[in-house]
Amino acid sequence: MKLPRFTKSFFSRKSNPRPTELSLPAWFVGSSGAPIKPSGVPFFLYQSWIPEHTDKLVKAVGHTAQYDLVDLQMMRNQNNKGERLSILRFAERNPDIYRRMALHKLAPYRSKTAGLIVTLDWIPAMRHLVLAARQLGIPTLLLPHEAVFAKEDMYYVHISTGVNIPACDIMFAWGDLQEEIFVSRGYPRERIIKTGAPKFDYITSLDSKRDKSCLVALGLNPAEPVITFAAQPLDSQYDKQMARRAQTEAITDLLSCAKDLDFQVVVRTPPSRDEILTPELKALIESDTRFAIDYAGLYLLSPEETIAASDVLMSINSTMLLEAALAGKVAISSKYVEFDQIWDNANLQVVKTRSEMFATLKDALISPTPLTACYNLTWAAKAFSIGQFDGLSATRIASILDDIANGRRKIAPLPG
Repeated sequence: MKLPRFTKSFFSRKSNPRPTELSLPAWFVGSSGAPIKPSGVPFFLYQSWIPEHTDKLVKAVGHTAQYDLVDLQMMRNQNNKGERLSILRFAERNPDIYRRMALHKLAPYRSKTAGLIVTLDWIPAMRHLVLAARQLGIPTLLLPHEAVFAKEDMYYVHISTGVNIPACDIMFAWGDLQEEIFVSRGYPRERIIKTGAPKFDYITSLDSKRDKSCLVALGLNPAEPVITFAAQPLDSQYDKQMARRAQTEAITDLLSCAKDLDFQVVVRTPPSRDEILTPELKALIESDTRFAIDYAGLYLLSPEETIAASDVLMSINSTMLLEAALAGKVAISSKYVEFDQIWDNANLQVVKTRSEMFATLKDALISPTPLTACYNLTWAAKAFSIGQFDGLSATRIASILDDIANGRRKIAPLPG
């Protein structure tokens, strides 16, 4: 794929824009607007973004008394999809002003914080925050919340700017797949630390959480089979309109199969809070007491509860497919749109039509073992972890953060 050409100035220029008449956006919180009050121990800064992604990941690695993780609070209402889009647009259209805002927010902590942690830095809103930290001499660390789930050449790519590698001084990679992609694009291998993904840590203790009583919160019967469809925004690495139409078709077919095979369905909307359900599809779900929607922002089931309570997990390409497979559940990719199927290597079930979906779901409900026995989780353990899913990814990351925060490990600035 040919990427847009990006200039050196985007990455390396020092931001010192002249005063302008541009009014600062209402979502911006200046240094005096939300004072940070660290606890007295060394602390890392992070910027809250999507609660189920960034905030949850930061919380997972913050379980130590040796350091703190403190929200920078540069912006307000970013949890709201519309406000988040406003922030993204502003950062892309007004890079100099946005960089100055980031410098203003970070400057008071340049000699106080152990570093800035981000969970993505390819979007300008986070990229400029990282570059501002670099300008101030603040170490930067990338703790990715997203994996490769479709086209490798589209992973971690911003189409407008051409950004396709991290700007952070070091990154914590899930496994071999992220490492090889970034190294092939020029990111130094010695700055990559493979730790596994904290989002998979719960799998090792899932056996004690197979109670399906949580389904009553959605109005469903815990004693009956349930298929969960993990919907996605499909706004990255896909033709968005075509992919969303395909997802709607897949969910519609799932509801039809559910009526024929007599099982319950949960449609879990994406954490990004994108409106992916058409009015017609939403009405179809709400018209049947055996169907339920678990809405982002007001989730009634956590991802862990969703996996534990589901007999089958279906999605176009969500990482919840891998979580379900690791939990010994039937995982089905509804590949109603063509894309590079990263899960092909893991041998997960794939359906492309209603007839294939019906046959696979029938087998899954009657005798799931043959479908789960063919999983290639050895490949998955190398691609998305350190060779095993041992439940210790967050612990490994926390140990490294502890060393950095308390001076036992030094981070040299990324050259260039």
